[in-house]
Amino acid sequence: MPSKIGTIFNFNQLPDVSKFPFVINKRRDGILVKKGLFVFTKSNEGYLIGIIEQIILLNEYFSDALTIKSYNSNNNPNILKGLFPSDDFEFATAIVRCLGIIEFKNGDNSEIKTIKRMSYPANPGADVYLLEENIFNQFIGLDIKRGLHLGQIKVSYFDAKINMDRLLNKHFAILSISGGGKSYLTSILIEELLTRDPSYGNPAIILIDVHGEYLYLKDVPQIKDKVSIQDISYFQISVPNLNAWWFRKYQDQISNVQVRELSKYIQNMQKNKGKNGNYTLQDILDFIENDSEGSKSTKQALIGWLSDLNRLTLFGPQENPLIANIVNQNQITIFNLANEISIRKKQIIIDYLCNRLFYLRRTDNIPPFLLIVEEAHQFCPEAAHSKAISKSIIETIAREGRKFMACLCLISQRPKKLSATVLSQLNSKMVLNIKNPYDLKHLMDSSEAISKEYADMISSLGVGEMLLIGNAVNYPIFIDIRERQFKSKIENLSLTDICLKWEKTS
Repeated sequence: MPSKIGTIFNFNQLPDVSKFPFVINKRRDGILVKKGLFVFTKSNEGYLIGIIEQIILLNEYFSDALTIKSYNSNNNPNILKGLFPSDDFEFATAIVRCLGIIEFKNGDNSEIKTIKRMSYPANPGADVYLLEENIFNQFIGLDIKRGLHLGQIKVSYFDAKINMDRLLNKHFAILSISGGGKSYLTSILIEELLTRDPSYGNPAIILIDVHGEYLYLKDVPQIKDKVSIQDISYFQISVPNLNAWWFRKYQDQISNVQVRELSKYIQNMQKNKGKNGNYTLQDILDFIENDSEGSKSTKQALIGWLSDLNRLTLFGPQENPLIANIVNQNQITIFNLANEISIRKKQIIIDYLCNRLFYLRRTDNIPPFLLIVEEAHQFCPEAAHSKAISKSIIETIAREGRKFMACLCLISQRPKKLSATVLSQLNSKMVLNIKNPYDLKHLMDSSEAISKEYADMISSLGVGEMLLIGNAVNYPIFIDIRERQFKSKIENLSLTDICLKWEKTS
């Protein structure tokens, strides 16, 4: 039996189609009615679901200044209680924002058939009840049996179990200020995916770890067999798989004329080496230098540009690691970029990796995957003048990846610096604390679901709190993030601890 918490009444031209007020019952069952609770009432259209967005405490005795003056001037508490029985006249009202009308499949009101918009106000005098967990889960679109357990719904304290298909298949973002808990939340998502029953159907996970924050996963006994660490010190791009336009992408000073000439050199190189022959970038350079027929100026320019690429030590005769061999279902592959400083080199690695992953997935040579990119604003920036090498392929996956079950998660502390094109394609957003007004405005501009009201709430979120909004749920919800199951050894280390343990090495 649902718990009755109040009665609808007329207040400030309410109820209307979008809101209704109710007087909160004085309760003795321990239930405290708070802002953020989900409630329902029976209306002319059916069961009306709403969320309490404001609570007002009223007392007629303290609505008049003279009464308050008399109250404060009398020092005898016994006389005060007789003259001013203020407690008897105190009452609380709640303002509820209407979310939708539900229709049930059968008479027992246990399974929702449809959800539709309101077109008629709630009825004054109608009772208001707390929304029960079963109906709440269906209404919000949670998946209690197979969902990813991220924490608890704020105020209601129901488990927040998010449907994996709805979250991953249309891409999502994790956004917060530095130190706001982005990596912590990402670790929880990884825990859920790696410990999930394989019979449910789990994707492969590829994680671009810019700061080495997830390397601890390899030391967790329960999942270490599912974790592969790839050190990019040994990362190699297969030169025989590249055409002239790839080199143009990585070295944009190469002109169209030079691209045409480079194409001829590569074709001749392939003829000399045979169909399956391997060769390096240095081999191409030697081939160009020994050519006696080409334009001298074009040759010199190409040698200069390609030598610059060769110094990056990223180009080899074969791909390493072989991407098709390291992407497996129910496993995570972590590319550790912690020791790489050059942003250009990191962008080339991510561009090649994303292109290969997307190609292999389109040709069904690897399983469906989730690609997680940390510090995404470095690799897919918004600024038009920024020529981030990896930007184009990330935007392509954001636009087209869902057709091929190539799922994308971008993590950033600066939404304003993240491509608005990509941000608009990330259908779900996990937003932790963001205070910068420019970042909040960029979020509102790129997502219709984030209103000024939600932006104000985002700026006041505490550590461990987040707003989940978008395709993953039917309506935005605030979640208290759970503690992660697998903890890093350095998780609780402070600056003082590091300073005390530090020793200079020769």
